Amino acid sequence: MNTLVTSFLNRCRLIAGRATLGLVFATGAALAAGDVYEERVLEETGSGANWFLKGGDFSGSHYSPLSQVTNQNVANLGLAWGTSLPISGGIATTPIVVDGVIYLSGEFSVVFAVDASEGTLLWTYDPQVRTVFSTNPELSFIARAHRGVAVWEGKVFVTTADCRLIALDASDGNPLWSKTTCDTALDYFISDSPYVGGGKVFVGNGGSESQNKNRGFISAYDASDGELAWRFFIVPSDNPAENNTAALELAASTWSVDTLATYGGGGHSWNEMTYDPASNQLFFGTSGAYPYIHAERSPAGGENLFLSSIVAVNADTGEYNWHYQTVDQDSWDYNATMNIVLADLVIRDSERETLLIAPKNGFHYTLDRHTGELLVVGKFAKTNWASGINMETGKPNYDPEGEYWNLEDGASAYVWPNMWGSHSWNPMAFHPGLGLSYLPVVDLPGLVNNEGGGEDVVLVTEVDGSPHSPGKLVAFDPIGGSIRWSVDHELPYNGGVMATAGNLVFQGDAQGQFSAYAADSGEPLWSIATASAINSAAASYVVDGTQYVLIPVGAGGGLQYQYPELHSTISSQGPTRLLAFSLEAEGELQPQAIASRTLPEQPDLIASAATIELGATLYAAICKACHGRNAVSRQGGSVPDLRYATHQTHQSWDAIVIDGSRQMNGMPGVEISIEQAQAIRSYVLSLSGNIRTSAQ
Repeated sequence: MNTLVTSFLNRCRLIAGRATLGLVFATGAALAAGDVYEERVLEETGSGANWFLKGGDFSGSHYSPLSQVTNQNVANLGLAWGTSLPISGGIATTPIVVDGVIYLSGEFSVVFAVDASEGTLLWTYDPQVRTVFSTNPELSFIARAHRGVAVWEGKVFVTTADCRLIALDASDGNPLWSKTTCDTALDYFISDSPYVGGGKVFVGNGGSESQNKNRGFISAYDASDGELAWRFFIVPSDNPAENNTAALELAASTWSVDTLATYGGGGHSWNEMTYDPASNQLFFGTSGAYPYIHAERSPAGGENLFLSSIVAVNADTGEYNWHYQTVDQDSWDYNATMNIVLADLVIRDSERETLLIAPKNGFHYTLDRHTGELLVVGKFAKTNWASGINMETGKPNYDPEGEYWNLEDGASAYVWPNMWGSHSWNPMAFHPGLGLSYLPVVDLPGLVNNEGGGEDVVLVTEVDGSPHSPGKLVAFDPIGGSIRWSVDHELPYNGGVMATAGNLVFQGDAQGQFSAYAADSGEPLWSIATASAINSAAASYVVDGTQYVLIPVGAGGGLQYQYPELHSTISSQGPTRLLAFSLEAEGELQPQAIASRTLPEQPDLIASAATIELGATLYAAICKACHGRNAVSRQGGSVPDLRYATHQTHQSWDAIVIDGSRQMNGMPGVEISIEQAQAIRSYVLSLSGNIRTSAQ
C-alpha cells in the first residue's frame, strides 16, 4: 500500500507538489524526484550537498566532504527536527538524500520518503512481505532487518525478503515494475539494499546456512526496465556442464562435488557492494557455507572458492576479474561481506588505487583494486583463530587455539572473534584527508561447547569471570596496518560510522547516545541521548545552505532478537525515529519513557518436567531467532516477550502459533502439532514463573 501522508509530528504544512512535481528552488528551476545518474554523482561528489548512494558516493567511504560542522563548533549542534517512523522493530539503514528528500526503508521492506528540511513524511510504500509468511514462515525473521534502498534515474529501488526487486516512482512511491531475483523455495532471501551504477541495479542474496541446496550469486538488472543483464555464480555447480566459465572451472577444482550436490555451496553476497565507474568494476564480498567446518565440507582439502572472498567483476558483463580470499579454510563463518571502500593511498612510496575492507575475521585489508594484490593487513580486534596473515601468500597463519572442532566431548573454548564477527554489517567509514578507517568493532568471543560432537556457540561478555569492554570505535591506519586510536563502548553492538571533512566521526551506540569524536584523535566532542539504541550509520546533506547530520535511531539487525541485552538497555529501548541536527538548532528531543514491565494475570502451569523440557527444545529450534534466547525480547520491539504474554494470548496460543492468526503482525503459523505448541507454551509459562519467584 502506498499513500501520501503528512508528518506524524502533526505539522500542518505539506510542501505542495513536492511529491509529484519535483523540488522548486528560488531560481525557479525544477528537479525531478530521484534525479541520480552517474555523471551527476561524479560531478557533485566534492560538494556533499546530497547523499546519493549508501556509502555517500561511488567510493563507498561513508564520508561527507561538508565542513560547516567542525570539531570546533560541533558542541553547538542541536535538534533541527525529529520524525517518528511507524516501525517497532528498529532500523538498520543508511538514508539516501537527494535534492531535499530522504529515502529509507524499515522492517518488512517498507519504504519512506521524508522531507529533508522539516521531517515531513511524504509517502510510504509497503510491498506486503507479510502476506508470504503463511507459505514461508522463516522469512519473518529475515524480513525484520532491512538495510536500505537505492535511488537512480527517478526510481527508488527496494528489495524484499521474498526475493523481489521493486522499482518505485521516486515522486510518489507508486510501483513501476517488480522482478523475482531468487527462489525462496530453496531458502534464498534478500536482506540488503540494491546497489546501482552504470545503468544497472545489482542485487545479492542470502541463504548460506539454510542447509538447503543453493548457491550464492549476484544479479545485474537494467535500471530502466528491470531486464536481467547478467548473473555471476559465486560457487560452482555440482553439474560440471554448468561450470562453463574460467572462474567456475577454477572454483570447481577447489570443492568436493558431494558437498555441492548436498548443500549447494553457499557463498552468498548478502551485504554491501561497491561500483567503481573509473574501472567499470563491481566489488562484492562473499559469505561462508554450511557445513561450517572445512574438514567436513571439503575432506579432500581445497580453498572452496569463492567463499569468504572479495570478488571483482566487469560491471557490464559480470565477467570475473580477480578475487582475494580472506579465509581459505573457513570453519568460523567469517564472512567477507562487510562494506568495501575505494581509496587512493601512497604505500611504500607508490601511489596505489586500493580497496579497503574489514571483514568479520578481525583483520583490516588493503588490496590493489585492479589486481587484488594484498598490500597491507593488520588486526583491528582480538583474534585467536589466526596469529596473522602471510604477506607472500595472502593466507592466514592458523592458530590451533581457535580450532574448536578439535575439542574433546564436554570441553569448551573461547573463540575470538565470535561467529557473528568483530565487524558486521554496520558500515565503517574512511577519511581521505586523514587516511584512516573508522570501524564499529565487536571485541566479543564466542564460547563454544562441544557436547556429544555438536557445537553450540554462545556470545559472552565475561571471559573466565572477568568483564571486558566488548564494543569499540576504532580508527585504523590502512597504510601502517595498525590501530591509531580506540574508544570503548559498554555494549558490543553499536551503530555504523560516518566521517566528515570537519575532522569529525559520528557514531550512535546501543545505549542510545549519538556522538561526535575528533577524527584525528578520538576525543569525544558532543553527544546527545536519543532514548533509542542505534545501529544505523549517519548521513549528511545541505538544504538552503545549512548542513544537517541525519541519523535513524532504533535498534536494528538480526541479533537484537536473539541477544536484546547486547543491543540496548532499558533506557534505550525507545521508538524508531529519524533525527536531523544542525548548528544552533534549538529543537527539543522529547524523552520516550519505557513503562516498566509487570507480569499480567496468566493461567496456571500444569505440565510435567518432561513436557517443559520438550518445550525448551522446540522453542530453541523454532522460536529463538525472533523471540530471543530464553524468551528474552526487547521491550517496545516488534516481537513480544513471551514471558509477559497475557491470559488471552495463552488462550489463543494454538491459533497464533499454528494457524497464523497474527501473520500480518509478523507472526507466521508454524507446522507443528497442538501437543508441541502446548509444550512450548508450558516452557514459556515456566519462565514466567521464574520471574514471579525472583520478584518475591
